[in-house]
Amino acid sequence: MSRSANTGNRRILLIDDNPAIHQDFQKILGAGLNSEAALNSVEAALFGDSVPVRQAFALDSAYQGQEALAMVMAALEQNRPYAMAFIDMRMPPGWDGVETLERLWQVDPRLQVALCTAYSDYSWEQMAERLDLGDRLLILKKPFDSIEIRQMASALTVKWQMAQDAAIKMSNLEQVVEDRALELLNMSHLLQYDALTELPNAALLQDRLTQAIAIARRQRKQLAVMFLGLDRFKRINNGMGHPIGDALLKTVAGRLVATVRQSDSVFRHGADEFVLLLTDVTHPQQSIGIAQKLLAALRVPQCIAGHDLSVTASLGIGTYPDDGEDAESLISKAEAAMHNAKENGRDDFRFFKPDMNQCARAQQSIEIGLRQALARHEFVLHYQPKLNLQTGAITGAEALIRWQHPERGMISPAEFIPIAEDSGLIVPLSQWVLREACRQARVWRDAHLPPLSMAVNISALDFRQRGFLQGIRAVLEETQLAPHALELEITEGVLIQDVESTLSVFQALKDMGVRLAIDDFGTGYSSLSYLRRFPVDVLKIDQSFVRDIGTDENDAAIVSAIIGMGNSLKLRVIAEGVETREQLVFLQAHRCEEGQGFYFSRAVTAEAFATLLAEGMAGRVHPSVRQPCR
Repeated sequence: MSRSANTGNRRILLIDDNPAIHQDFQKILGAGLNSEAALNSVEAALFGDSVPVRQAFALDSAYQGQEALAMVMAALEQNRPYAMAFIDMRMPPGWDGVETLERLWQVDPRLQVALCTAYSDYSWEQMAERLDLGDRLLILKKPFDSIEIRQMASALTVKWQMAQDAAIKMSNLEQVVEDRALELLNMSHLLQYDALTELPNAALLQDRLTQAIAIARRQRKQLAVMFLGLDRFKRINNGMGHPIGDALLKTVAGRLVATVRQSDSVFRHGADEFVLLLTDVTHPQQSIGIAQKLLAALRVPQCIAGHDLSVTASLGIGTYPDDGEDAESLISKAEAAMHNAKENGRDDFRFFKPDMNQCARAQQSIEIGLRQALARHEFVLHYQPKLNLQTGAITGAEALIRWQHPERGMISPAEFIPIAEDSGLIVPLSQWVLREACRQARVWRDAHLPPLSMAVNISALDFRQRGFLQGIRAVLEETQLAPHALELEITEGVLIQDVESTLSVFQALKDMGVRLAIDDFGTGYSSLSYLRRFPVDVLKIDQSFVRDIGTDENDAAIVSAIIGMGNSLKLRVIAEGVETREQLVFLQAHRCEEGQGFYFSRAVTAEAFATLLAEGMAGRVHPSVRQPCR
C-alpha cells in the first residue's frame, strides 16, 4: 500500500536537555533544506532527474520530562496528539528517560517512543519490569546518524497512524454490529409484538404458553387460558371507521392488562380477539373471579374521538391439564368456549366442558351462600383432640369449621375454604371461628373439665389484617379465656413474608401469652434460622409426611429429623394425620410428644368432645386398654 509523504500524523516531540541535539534533529527532520538536500536539487537541475521526496515532520522541543508531560497533555486536549517522541535517557536535574516515558504513557498510551542513550543505565529486563513495553518502544544507541533518525521517525509515525486507522475501523465495525443487532431486535419485536396495542402476539403466545405448560407439568400445577372476543366489534369498525376502531382496541388492551394479576399475561390473537394466560390457578373459582372482572372492566363506557362507546366481550376458558396438554389444544378449547358464550347471549364467559360450567356455577353459588351463612348461623365447629403419645392424655383441641347448608347438608371445608380465601370472606369467617372456639374452651373450663389448649387456624390474609392483634385481645377479653389456653396455628409461608413485620406480630402475641404453632411444617420454606428467630411454641408435622412413614424411607427420615429438630429447640412437636397403629409406634419410638388423627378420633361436636375429656382417651394410645376409633 502506497502512502503520500505528508499524510497522517507527523507530529514528533523531542525531549533532551541539550539544545544542540534539538538543532541537529531540526536539520534532520525539519522542513528546511540541508546541504544534502540542496546538492540533490542542483543535480536534478543539471541532469534532468526528479528531486527525491523528503519527508517533513512537525517537530516540537521539550528540555525536561516535566515540560514534555505538559506539552503531551496540551496536545491531547487540543485533539492534536503527538505520534512519537525521541527521549534522551539522562536529563539532569529532572526525570530521566525511563521516568519521563512512564509519565507520558500514563496520559497517552498510544505514543510511540525512541529512547536515546549512550549508556546502559537500565537493562531491557529492568525496563520491561517497570514499563508495559508492548511494541511502542525502540532503543536508539548514541552516536547515531541522520538515516537512523529518519527511518525511525518515518516508521514510528506511520505505525501510530496505522494503529489509529485500525482503531477507527474497529470502532466503525463495532457500530455496524451494534446497529445490525438493534435492527434484529427491532425485527424480532415486530415479529412477536402487535404494532397497534404493543401486546405480545399469537406467535409469542405459542412460545410462552408452551413454557408455562412445561413448568406447570413439572410443578404439578394448573393453568388457565382465556380466549376473549369483542362482541359486535365489526359494527364499530365499519360504522365509525378504522381509526376509532384502532383506538378502541388500544383502550381494550390497556384495560385487560390493568385488570389481570402481575403473574398473568395478555396477548392479541386476532383483529378483535385477545388471549390471557393465567399461570397460578389452584381452582376454577379464581378463573371465574378474573373473568368477571375483565368483562366488567370492558363494559365501562369510554370516550373515543368524542364518541361515548360501550363494548362487551365473550370469554372462553380452558384449563391445563383437564382440557389439553399442549398450547394448540388449550387455545382451541378456550376459543370454542368463547364461541359458545357468544351463541348463548354474549357478554358472559364459559368453561370448555359443560361439567366445568356446572362446577363453576356451583362454586359461585357457594360464594353467595358464604356471604349469608354467617348471618344465618349455618356454621358450626367440631373439635379434634390432640393426645400425649406416651400417656394418652388429651392436651388440646383443634377447632375445625363445618358448614351446615340448609339445602346441600354438611359441606366440607375443602370445598368452601379456598373460595372464602379468594373472595376475602376468610377474614370474617376466621374471626367467628376464633370467638366461638374461645367461648367453647371457656365453657369446658367452667365445667371443671381437664384443662387444654384450644388451637385455631389463622389464614395468611387474616394475619395481615391491620386490626389482627386488637381482634385477638378483644376476643380474649370478651370470652375471659386465659391467653395461654389459646394456640394460633399459622402456616410456614407466613414466616417468610415481610419477616420483620411478622416477627413483630409474633412477639406481640407472645407478650399477650398466646401460644404459637407452625402448621403443616415441612411443606413450606422454613429453615432453622427462621425457627430460631420466631417465638414459636409448637411444630405440627404435616400429614403428608406421616401418611407413608411406614413405607417411604424419605418421609420417615423427614419426620425423624423434624422431631429431633423440635426437641433440640425445646418445641412441642405434634404429628398430624395419625391413622394407623404402625404410625403411632414409629412416632412413639422417635419421641414425638403429641399426635392427632383418625386413629384417635375424628373431629366431633362440642358435646362429644366434652365426653372424651371426661372419660379420657388413654386406650387410644395403649390398645390393650381400649380399641382405637376408626
